[in-house]
Amino acid sequence: MKILYVLHSGITGGTFLTNKDLMRNVQENYEIYLLTAENNDFKIYEYSKNELKYIKKYSRHLNINVPINDSDIELHEWDAKEFHNSWFSFIYFDILTKFDIDIVHIRHLINHSFDLPQVAKKLGIPVILSFHDFYFICPFYVLLNENKQYCAGKCSDNNDNCYCPLYTLENINSKEIISQWRENVLKMFSYVDYFITTSEIVKKLFLDVYEDRTIINQDNFMVIEHGRDFPELDEVYYEIPSFEKPVKILCPANHLNVMKGSELIKQIKLKDKYDLIEFHFLGNCHDGIDEYGISHGTFKRDDFYQKVDEIKPSFIGIFSIWPETFCHTLTEAWSCGIPVIGTNIGVIEDRIEKNNGGWIIDRDNPKMIFNLIADIVENDKYAKMVNNVSKINLKDTKTMASEYIEIYDLMLNE
Repeated sequence: MKILYVLHSGITGGTFLTNKDLMRNVQENYEIYLLTAENNDFKIYEYSKNELKYIKKYSRHLNINVPINDSDIELHEWDAKEFHNSWFSFIYFDILTKFDIDIVHIRHLINHSFDLPQVAKKLGIPVILSFHDFYFICPFYVLLNENKQYCAGKCSDNNDNCYCPLYTLENINSKEIISQWRENVLKMFSYVDYFITTSEIVKKLFLDVYEDRTIINQDNFMVIEHGRDFPELDEVYYEIPSFEKPVKILCPANHLNVMKGSELIKQIKLKDKYDLIEFHFLGNCHDGIDEYGISHGTFKRDDFYQKVDEIKPSFIGIFSIWPETFCHTLTEAWSCGIPVIGTNIGVIEDRIEKNNGGWIIDRDNPKMIFNLIADIVENDKYAKMVNNVSKINLKDTKTMASEYIEIYDLMLNE
């Protein structure tokens, strides 16, 4: 049996790495193909024996709706408002038929049109759609309004455009398009057999927005948390905090920007008149945040433990102001035995609370956050939390994959 995974772009980044974890664990059960949507073309890869092999590309600039003359090849910039595209539909059809695909698993559709599920359904191929973020609620997929405040998918009564997280979406006013967006998303949903996300919180939000239970409901909407594989660690990666030296808080993210709490971090540090806190940044620093701490540059997933060991933080700080759908940083922090200080929003709050793996902070109150950190140090609350973290059971990728395989097998047998 052959399965096609569909990504938004590239063979790097968090979504790709998570998908690679899944592919590695299902390759004994399925022949695996991967479709990515780049700026200039779609690319097809085959994944086998833990290796990704490039097969073919399709130019995204050929528009088959124009006459066969000098204008039949043109630059075709991706536009999220272009829900349907005849050339993209042809590409999807060609891939599905040429490679005899049995299951389509869509991980993201940025840089795509909404045509793939319908094309697959017409060919009798079952479709799974995963929710990596909130793109299918709003094209501005982090759900931050014009004031960079979480909106829960409910637009304010003005025409001020919301916070745009991606430059290729800058031609959109999210409030002007939101009704048309959700109408087209729901139509696309009607061709999907199963929906998957990583937490009950995310599932509830989608079900609140899309109320047609003939299309999306409790029976066809599954929750599968991401799994991760970690090495056996035989050393201590954290430093017990005290007032005798700066309290180190490590903030790791590919991009430490507004969404990841750059402004909140600045405000916390401005409350720190006695230099109690020493922020450490691991990733690309934006918004001048590197002036408020120590930057350690970018990192690869496999380098994480080495970097943490060099820094020896007391806390991992997760200061996101948008409701991440899983947050791998939480998992990574706990795998190192390090407690987390995380914002009171979405899955960050939910996972910290359920696992008792750190402290939840009010993202709108930097003074209170600073006072909390000082209180943890002053009243020796750290050791107890480290003990709690040591008891957290983290799902591995094999367990995660087995849950997906159950759904794949179910679809093929229906």
